Amino acid sequence: MKRAIVILTGALVMAASTGAFAEQTQGGKDECLLLSQNCRDQVDDIHARMQRLNKEIQKGTRVYSPKELEQLRQKLAETQEMLRSMEKPGR
Repeated sequence: MKRAIVILTGALVMAASTGAFAEQTQGGKDECLLLSQNCRDQVDDIHARMQRLNKEIQKGTRVYSPKELEQLRQKLAETQEMLRSMEKPGR
């Protein structure tokens, strides 16, 4: 049981990993969050990823297209769901 939790947690962390020092494009877009490009080997925890996604979503249409904003919102929803599933008590 503990082994399964450790494996699941490791997989979730790897899936949620993004660079802490992701490069911003000229337009201010965070390509690491949006396209998983230009990421460093650093790993964010889930809370840091949610904060970064919220920060990028708040930039709105002055930086991102409506389609890109929807992608960021979807990634935020997936990250929140991942956090909820990790916080559920064990069976």
